[in-house]
Amino acid sequence: MSERQTVFITGASSGIGRACAIRLAEAGCRVYGSARKGPPIEASRNLNSGESTGDSSLPYSFFHIDVRDEKSVADAVSFVATEAGRIDAVVNCAGISVGGSAEEMLIDEARDQLETNFLGIVRVCKAVLPVMRRQQFGKIINISSLAGLMGVPFQSIYSATKYAIEGFSESLQMEVAPYGIRVVVIEPGNTATEQTENRKMSAGGAPGSVYEPALSRVMTEQARSERAGWPPERVARVVEKIVRSRHPHFRYKFGPFVERISPAVRRVIPDRLFIKIVASFFGM
Repeated sequence: MSERQTVFITGASSGIGRACAIRLAEAGCRVYGSARKGPPIEASRNLNSGESTGDSSLPYSFFHIDVRDEKSVADAVSFVATEAGRIDAVVNCAGISVGGSAEEMLIDEARDQLETNFLGIVRVCKAVLPVMRRQQFGKIINISSLAGLMGVPFQSIYSATKYAIEGFSESLQMEVAPYGIRVVVIEPGNTATEQTENRKMSAGGAPGSVYEPALSRVMTEQARSERAGWPPERVARVVEKIVRSRHPHFRYKFGPFVERISPAVRRVIPDRLFIKIVASFFGM
């Protein structure tokens, strides 16, 4: 990179977020990674200057953020902007997934996914946009999913949050383009990350539920597909390309051809047929 760029990443404790933080730090960026599991902000000060504060095993600053909390987000963005003097790119990776039927999903479980996956991105954008407008440049990279282009059985709320990211990002790009800000959406297919093991199942699904047989088949197939998916480092390479690019595309689909082509297929076949095909793929 011709100059050292400052990149702020959420969800950097694992998966795609961690892979992006490592990749961009190794590429010469000044990287500030954050996650709910991170240490207090004070523990990360000056790590980008080479001092051994924070977690010295990481090639980037790493600190706590809770994207569900507006003050936590504002404090994190203020810290990065003050210490680095600029924010060239934000990569929104924070996300959670709860499996279960729409009927049995607890409202608190649905709310937590919405607060983290979607409203977390909204909070980060609201905090970082004043900085980027003053600079007259910046990139906002939102990690969506192919599940934001097609529904996934027994992950209805997760899909809903990803659909929300799609619409929000399109609207946002139109609003901020006059200020030199680019919005980019990445839509990964199945990716081999810790989310497979960390995924919680809804507490609303009681033993003997009418949904239990189908739910078991679907989640087993989902886990198998994810473990066989592309590694998060491949997504990180795409993110590095976007950060480097002067004119990135708005949307990047990521994954094997059969996954990337699925949203296009649905435009040329009847909806009912497409839904049946997807259900069959998941063993329903």
